[in-house]
Amino acid sequence: MKQYTGANVANITKIRQSDVFIGNTITVVGTVTVPTLADGEALKLGTLLRSLDGGLTWDVKPATFDTSADTDDIVYYEGKTYKSTADGNANLPSTLADWENLGDWDANGILYNDITTTSKTTVVVTASAKGKYLQGFDEFLRPIMFKNKLFVK
Repeated sequence: MKQYTGANVANITKIRQSDVFIGNTITVVGTVTVPTLADGEALKLGTLLRSLDGGLTWDVKPATFDTSADTDDIVYYEGKTYKSTADGNANLPSTLADWENLGDWDANGILYNDITTTSKTTVVVTASAKGKYLQGFDEFLRPIMFKNKLFVK
């Protein structure tokens, strides 16, 4: 139900671009890689993205570290990405015990439309956005997004 707004069931409406973005945006078109999703699921408008090739291709944030990871699993933890170097790794990634620090997860785009498959689509690269509608946002990303001209209100 996170993709809907409204006070009660009678007033539910689908989230629109105008709900997420404040004022003008600057966008690019690039290929967004959609990870495996459950049937009927989609990457939602407002999903944070990262491009490492100047906006040609975009990826979503890796899964947030929960309780354990296996060798070569890449996870997100407190603004950074880490790769596990051991199976059944239950150490917090920030300890670097059995983890390789891959650096900041440099959020530099926001998905402009819902998509269900890997495809070319519009990505916002400069904007003010409402944090409550951003998929994958946490406070560790605020300074990174600010540096990338994505301002969170």
